[in-house]
Amino acid sequence: MKKIGLIGGMGPVSTIDYYQQLVTKFQQVHPNACPPIVIDSLDVFELLKLEETGDKQALLQELLTSLNNLKNAGASFAALTANTPHMVFTELASASPLPLISIVDSTLAAIKKNKQKNIGLLGTKMTMELGFYQKKLQSAGINPVTPSAEQINTIHQIISKELEVGIVTTQSKQKLLEIIKKMSSKNNLDGVILGCTELPLILSQKDITITVYDTVSIHVADILNTALQG
Repeated sequence: MKKIGLIGGMGPVSTIDYYQQLVTKFQQVHPNACPPIVIDSLDVFELLKLEETGDKQALLQELLTSLNNLKNAGASFAALTANTPHMVFTELASASPLPLISIVDSTLAAIKKNKQKNIGLLGTKMTMELGFYQKKLQSAGINPVTPSAEQINTIHQIISKELEVGIVTTQSKQKLLEIIKKMSSKNNLDGVILGCTELPLILSQKDITITVYDTVSIHVADILNTALQG
């Protein structure tokens, strides 16, 4: 089996979720065993500053340093435990010392499998505005729908000020559900992408009538499939 490498800490709570899901899903197939995993944990708040200011070169360097750490620790391939850093994924993949599993590509494959067309996108302000998700979806004939400017700011504040530090409130959950409801009604959505790895901490399929694309669970499945091919 290949050793899994994770760039973690983006943020810490979702990194824990990745680790728990990888172990749990692996043990469903291989009881009484654990998958080989190495994690290099970064500072989510430092990375958010780079992402918010658009300092792609510094962000790229931080991620490349982390990937080299993972390679030196014996990882066979790697994945980023966050959606937003995929804003530099193309450049990162071309310079990476390890093969990478993209959360955006994994999510796109899940949507294509369901043959859905109108898909809402929630995430950090950068994920919703920079277009790296939208380009992938549009290239596959899928129509990406993002919230209004005011809704984008609300979602970003909930993620950056609450979810990144493990705070989950009923009030914020209701705000997110109302945004999804309005987006769905206006755009006839088939599904919605939880395009931040902290969003599954507060939202799940049981809360929403349209299809929910939990990017953590989708990504974990692809990571494990890759690891088990070794």
